[in-house]
Parts: sequence; structure tokens; C-alpha cells
Amino acid sequence: MSKVFQRWALLPAAIVPVVLVAGCDVGGDRTQAMKAAATPTGPYTGSASPAGQPRGAVESYFNALRAGNVDQIVSAFAGDAVVEIDGEATAEGTQAIRSLYQQQLQGATDLVSAVHSIVDVRTVSGENAVVRSGSKQGDARFRELFLLGKVGGKWKISEFMNNQSS
Repeated sequence: MSKVFQRWALLPAAIVPVVLVAGCDVGGDRTQAMKAAATPTGPYTGSASPAGQPRGAVESYFNALRAGNVDQIVSAFAGDAVVEIDGEATAEGTQAIRSLYQQQLQGATDLVSAVHSIVDVRTVSGENAVVRSGSKQGDARFRELFLLGKVGGKWKISEFMNNQSS
């Protein structure tokens, strides 16, 4: 199965939970739909899940982001990954992702104290996964959506999108 087809096949698995909980953010009151759809979790504080799981791969990304380690951030992504960060141009591929995060981390003091909450983890067909999370950086709140796939037996982020919560 081609990577493009796999990504399109993941789309319904990614969108349905998001539609169910539209408008919810980190730390806000959760609706009944969100309680039913979400895996119970609390704020992510840095104690990692097994690295061989989709949740562990996203937690490793958050650890690298909080540490400001661009090499570790980039290593969390597949070589052909796509990153869409709120307010920035889309980055496709390793070099563009590296440049984006180098720019994002320059002078970023609120990343060290950021709080990340993984809201939902869903594995699709054993080879793909969808992870939804929320983050609070300073006074700003963000929603994140990760699509992951196995690359060489390890979970890697193939697509990442975030936007600021209202």
C-alpha cells in the first residue's frame, strides 16, 4: 500500500475524534463526547511511555522540543514528513523541518515550561496511528494532531499539524 494511500486512509480515523471534541482545549471542561472518545490522560510531565509505542514517539518529540534539541526533534519525523505549524509555512522533508524548528526555537523561552497533554491515541492497522494532544505555552493554548507510521520498525511522525485554541 502506498504511503499516500495510507495517509488518506488515516484521515477518517483522525477527523472523527476531532469533530467529536471540536472546541475543547487543554485544561478546559471536557464534554461527554470527549470523555467517551479520549484515552484518560493527564498533563505530560516528561515520564515517557515505551518508545516502541505511538504515545512514546510523541512524548519523545515533546521532550526534544522542551530541551530545544533540533536534532532529536527532526529524528522524531519520517524523512518525507509534513509539518504544519500555526502561522508558519508548511515544511516538507527533513531539511525544511530542521529549518522550521531552528527558527521556532530561536529565543523561545516558553517551551521549557510548556505543558503537553496527550488526549487520544489510536492505532490503525498496526502500522499507523493518530495522536491528539494539547499544549499550553505561556498564555497560549494549542491543539496538535500527529499521524504516525512505522519506519524501520520504529514509530515516526509522518504528519504534524497544530493550531492555536480559541
